[in-house]
Amino acid sequence: MVGQHAVFVAAEGELLQRHGFAWPNPPSVDHVAPTYRHLMRNDRERCFVAEADGRVVGYSAAFVREDFAFLAALFIDPAHQGSGVGRRLMELALHGAPKRQATISDSIQPVSNALYAKHGLFPATPILAFQGPARLAVTSDLDAADVTPGALAMLDRDAYGFDRSIDHAFWASRATPTLWLDRGEPVAYSYRWPSGRIGPLAGRDEQAAAAALVGELARGPNHTIQIPGTSVSLVRVAVEAGLRLLAPPGLLLLSDGMAPPKSLAISSYGLC
Repeated sequence: MVGQHAVFVAAEGELLQRHGFAWPNPPSVDHVAPTYRHLMRNDRERCFVAEADGRVVGYSAAFVREDFAFLAALFIDPAHQGSGVGRRLMELALHGAPKRQATISDSIQPVSNALYAKHGLFPATPILAFQGPARLAVTSDLDAADVTPGALAMLDRDAYGFDRSIDHAFWASRATPTLWLDRGEPVAYSYRWPSGRIGPLAGRDEQAAAAALVGELARGPNHTIQIPGTSVSLVRVAVEAGLRLLAPPGLLLLSDGMAPPKSLAISSYGLC
């Protein structure tokens, strides 16, 4: 994983620096390795590396859940970009995958986004990152409860459109899950990480997701959350709570026929 992490830091650092964005504290290998190991355990056949002179110079990873495929990672060392390595790694990761596909990219990365468009993945909505303490003018009218597999599966159908039970096992091993109830009925779930990060957060509908976020924001002094722009109710809660909008935004790209999410905050760019 050390080689892949070095490629990630080099590629992302060069991109941000080129566009004038600071990145003073890149995530450590210990921070990103668990997600990659999770993908290797469950989607090994869709994880690839490219090497040159015995050194990792690129890698890709994807996962398939039912009839949906997600390109979770595609990073190329800057010295090897433009050589066709990225295109080949993407083809390998998505070979034989379902036609319903998505990925999340940097909005400031035109080369990668053009590659995704050629593959049939088109920009759908920004991914907005918010951070900071919350100043809440309202309280949630939902009750917090322990999660149950059946409730998670039902809510995944509403927010994601497919089952995520494999990924819930991973998230629950690293973050604290909460099921949110409306008069005893499950209407949303959320995960809170030790760092204060919230996500994924998924609701039966926009109103339920927004109420769950209000509940999460009341739980700690500082928060980070990444929200698709089409999840308007969640964005509104974050803005009204006074969270700071970070730059640059991400970009969710979808294949034809897929609707952008309306009641979802993602877990991360890699595992969505």
